[in-house]
Amino acid sequence: MNNNSEVNNWIGKTVQIDDHINEYPTKAMAAVFDYEYNKEEFKEVPYGWHWLYFLNLPLQKNLGLDGHEKRIGFMPPIDLPIRMYAGGEIDFYEPLLIGKDVKKTSTILSIENKEGSTGKLTFLKINHKISQNNKLLLNEVQNLVYREGSRDKKNNEKKLIKSPKEYDFQKSWSPTPEMLFRYSALTHNTHKIHYDFPYATKVEGYPQIVVHGPLMATFLLDLISNIIKESKQNLLKFSFKLRSPVFVGGKINTQAIKTNNGLDLWIKDQNGNQSLSAHAELSN
Repeated sequence: MNNNSEVNNWIGKTVQIDDHINEYPTKAMAAVFDYEYNKEEFKEVPYGWHWLYFLNLPLQKNLGLDGHEKRIGFMPPIDLPIRMYAGGEIDFYEPLLIGKDVKKTSTILSIENKEGSTGKLTFLKINHKISQNNKLLLNEVQNLVYREGSRDKKNNEKKLIKSPKEYDFQKSWSPTPEMLFRYSALTHNTHKIHYDFPYATKVEGYPQIVVHGPLMATFLLDLISNIIKESKQNLLKFSFKLRSPVFVGGKINTQAIKTNNGLDLWIKDQNGNQSLSAHAELSN
């Protein structure tokens, strides 16, 4: 790994992206989720669909072997080869409206090195603020983890836990290669684990191509949207953690149970394991 002081120079680094919330990404995402698109129903960007905007567009020559942009520019020069999306926390203040100009300001909050059961790990925390005319619409803290080389089967299965048996709400999804392809295209995500079977299995050690972490979080946010449509509540905060990867093939379930201030949620994978856990804080 690079010298700690060199990497730590990236803490506090900020980049700003301006974007126009145009209709096409939302219309295309609606198709991925099997929703008939209606302009009257999609005046606001649904929860989690903000990931379709403010896209990073690296030059082709600047892509690394894993498909990600090389560690240049905004991203710190962390030497560990494997990068994983670990989760995050989102505060929702105001909706993103179709047709508006908005700004995203991203800041590196922290870089922390640790030693885990699979070897060296580096935890990167980034803050994203989306605003319009200096009014904060959304605040997100994104957690990324970098690790050493490929996993083996033992490491993949080590931390699996079974999903809770009791739930109040549920919706099923069937992730397919086609769905992952469309989501990768919409988010300009070129990480090979989501579409390149030989790379995913032989280099990163997975049994199949991997469902995107943000896509799984969006599955849960979709369930929340359906729940609060009936209760007339608003989503205030959403925090989530990826516990184990989900792969294409078969049916998965988003499930939720009521709590005092909102919902506890999780994804039950094809084997009954809890792959992603989350909590949603709702308005009264």
